[in-house]
Amino acid sequence: MEMLEVIPVCYCGNPAILNTSWSNDNSGRRFFGCKKFGSRFRKPCRFYT
Repeated sequence: MEMLEVIPVCYCGNPAILNTSWSNDNSGRRFFGCKKFGSRFRKPCRFYT
């Protein structure tokens, strides 16, 4: 049986990208987030999982 990977869709409707946290509390932890997350876009998307 083949396992399929599901890529979440962010609030913008775009496929989320896999990121790595570098904060002191979560260093190295992987998460999916919008490509706009944490950026200076006019309306940043706050999606992460």
